[in-house]
Amino acid sequence: MMYITIIALLFCMVDKSWAFSTSQSISRSKSTTQQYMFFADTPATAEDEIQSSSNVQVQIMSGSDESMTKAAQFMVESFWLGSPQQLLIDESDDVSESSKSSLISIQKDDLMEKYGDRMGSRKLDALVLAAVEEGGDTNDIMGLTTLEVRLLENQKDILSAEQSEFKLTQAVASLGPKQRREYKDASVFDIANQLLSPDITAILSLSNLCVSDKHRRKGVAAALCKEAERVAKQELGFDEMYLRVEVENDAAKSLYERKLGYESVFEAPATVLRVDGKRGGFVELDDADIAVLKKKI
Repeated sequence: MMYITIIALLFCMVDKSWAFSTSQSISRSKSTTQQYMFFADTPATAEDEIQSSSNVQVQIMSGSDESMTKAAQFMVESFWLGSPQQLLIDESDDVSESSKSSLISIQKDDLMEKYGDRMGSRKLDALVLAAVEEGGDTNDIMGLTTLEVRLLENQKDILSAEQSEFKLTQAVASLGPKQRREYKDASVFDIANQLLSPDITAILSLSNLCVSDKHRRKGVAAALCKEAERVAKQELGFDEMYLRVEVENDAAKSLYERKLGYESVFEAPATVLRVDGKRGGFVELDDADIAVLKKKI
């Protein structure tokens, strides 16, 4: 089964611009589906991207249809088609406008499911962070990343949103009526710690880090990571952050391990996605290895 990032999202009050929330308060939410998973990626050398920049402003994206369309377009252009890590099945493919539009549509549907405005709530917290130039056009996204609450199955992998939701739901459903009522408003932490096996824990994962071509070597990735850590600690109450990165993605691993202080927890085989440029879709590959990294914040 293909899957694209987790997720659930916490939405804030939306300001007058299409993409961002100026409020830093975050609300709890629930989700039951997931399709794809992106990997943490870095678009420039570690030396370039670790330099901070006072001209970069990072904000939480809103869940409007327009903002998710902009985010989807950015991710397709800067991540799937523009990443230094070659993500096209055939690098010689000339991606047509119709294929690109198809990719953006698929990506938008996924983002709307996880982050878009909707009725009801989601169970797992997550959010999208976007970087723009201080005092510049907020429609011009410089870089983007996501934060996602998931379950970590030790020495195996960070579970998908669907798998995480299922385990949490089943754990509560297995209780008697009185106990279920006690866990009605329980946090993911409490359910995981009290009802799941000791080798499964609730964690916060960083993913989908990408920077546009024209804004690389400006410290955008560093600004996104710094703000992600602040939100993780101050808004969501985590003291650790995790991420998944393909083992062969040396540039990204160098950034996270040598420059940002992440340490490898384990490596494992995983299914990853690549882009079919001719058909405008995504294809699963089973012959990749991922590394799970962790950082104290």
